Amino acid sequence: GKLRFAGKVGTGFDTAELFRLMKIMAPLEQKAATVEAPRAEVRGAHWLRPKLVAEIAFTEMTNEGTLRHPSYLGLREDKKAAAVVLETERRTAKLTAAPANTIAISNRDRVIYPESNITKGQLADHYAAVAEIMLPWVGSRPISLVRCPQGRAKKCFFQKHDAGSFGDKVHHVSIMEKDGHEEPYLYVDDADGLMTCVQMGTIELHGWGARIEDVEKADRLVFDLDPDEGLDFKAVRAAAFQFRDILKSLGLTTFPMLTGGKGVHVIAPLTPQAEWPQVKDFAHRLAQAVAQSDPSHFTAALSKARRKGRIFVDYLRNQRGATAIMPYSARSRPGAPVAAPITWAEMKTIDAPSHFHVGDAPELKKRAVSKSLAGWGRADQSLPDL
Repeated sequence: GKLRFAGKVGTGFDTAELFRLMKIMAPLEQKAATVEAPRAEVRGAHWLRPKLVAEIAFTEMTNEGTLRHPSYLGLREDKKAAAVVLETERRTAKLTAAPANTIAISNRDRVIYPESNITKGQLADHYAAVAEIMLPWVGSRPISLVRCPQGRAKKCFFQKHDAGSFGDKVHHVSIMEKDGHEEPYLYVDDADGLMTCVQMGTIELHGWGARIEDVEKADRLVFDLDPDEGLDFKAVRAAAFQFRDILKSLGLTTFPMLTGGKGVHVIAPLTPQAEWPQVKDFAHRLAQAVAQSDPSHFTAALSKARRKGRIFVDYLRNQRGATAIMPYSARSRPGAPVAAPITWAEMKTIDAPSHFHVGDAPELKKRAVSKSLAGWGRADQSLPDL
């Protein structure tokens, strides 16, 4: 076969990886060009013997065969250069009830969940199917992504900023940081944006508790009930009902969500009026009050040692810049579980926070429009005094 020029990659590296690549590539340097390319594109290039294979994520390939918005993911030491062929892209199947998307999903056969052989294509099909019911929650909200380009068992990383490698389907909102400078935070507002994240190796989507229209005012309270390793889900269920009743006594309607992880989120939607210091103070004082009134079952302490045998009331989701897993997001956990809204009636009988998984997209869609869940997560209410 013959090597062909497909463009240049300028993102995806950190300093440590650049030094590692320099050491690996130095012995392979040669004077002769190894590929025909436009002179302007390769001016100053260092040529290598074609021995290494790198994996590159990209949003699409042009008619000329060059990559748009390429991003370096890592070297593929398991693959020989001679085995690399031109990738054929296949589009994610469109479901009539889901918003149309035009994003090509590459490497659909790559195994993302080795325990259950669930592939990137299957994960993409989940997100394509649930896009319609997920976007009302994740759309127009600053997000952080858990990206695992080579699967959940390999290197994963958390990403909330982007310098443009995601292309024009994933948007940016400038948010002031604590030190006074602005950073571009990611957000999506349609199925193309969501599927671009998936194409770039995303498994999980976590969102701020505010929308991009006003990131300083919270539109929800989230209490993450995180059990110690030794506790079963029965204890989490009881804790969720306890929080429901406490918040109800304060005038707040709440909704439960299985996280797909270890616990449950008790969510109180808010009309975006209160700013973050007020919201965090309310959540902190409530968590402390619950822990002090029932110290054998709850703790609001960050120390792992003080959580033993208790449920940690994670109130820290309710502060500026903090994120929580979004409804219908997959999780980077064995079995490909999904964060899923449920009713309080279902909470009485559901046996695990990982009850739903990526194969349940048709059921999740039916549930979302059912009478019992049609109003989930919606209530016109403000933060009360405490």
